[in-house]
Amino acid sequence: MIYYLLMPVFSLLLLAIQIGGFDTLFFGKIAPEISLILVVYAGFFMSVMRGGTLSAFLGFFMDSMTGVEPGFFLLSYALVFLLCKMVAVKVYAGGSLFAMGFTFMCALLEKLLIVLMYKALYGMNVFSDMVTISLMQAAMTALFTPAFFALFIRLEVLLNVRKSRLPDRL
Repeated sequence: MIYYLLMPVFSLLLLAIQIGGFDTLFFGKIAPEISLILVVYAGFFMSVMRGGTLSAFLGFFMDSMTGVEPGFFLLSYALVFLLCKMVAVKVYAGGSLFAMGFTFMCALLEKLLIVLMYKALYGMNVFSDMVTISLMQAAMTALFTPAFFALFIRLEVLLNVRKSRLPDRL
């Protein structure tokens, strides 16, 4: 129960670090998307209820903090989470090379959704403007994936310590 109470606070903190810290550090161009890495992690290693709720919170807060169409990140993070859940059933996702490649593909999928949204809503073709930046940002996100997966595993262990120490008979 405490997980669901702390999730909005930690989601906002993560997005503040991502938008404030990493965008400043990388000059707003090729900063890694920590929120996308967390959604991929949730799809691979969390239950459907926990990971789905985390993806929804991250998408909602990302929509609130950025200037894109309302509901875009909520929809894209839900799609990425469901895709990761389907792949996690068939493939062992513990290897860092697979996690990097899959995160790279998910980042490109998110950028493709942005291009499709601009084409459908505004009639603008922004594909040629976004190609190089999108590829570099997806590569940067993929490079940071193993480090953040290790961090998320350690944080999940810390959050579940009390649960694992309680005896089953209580």
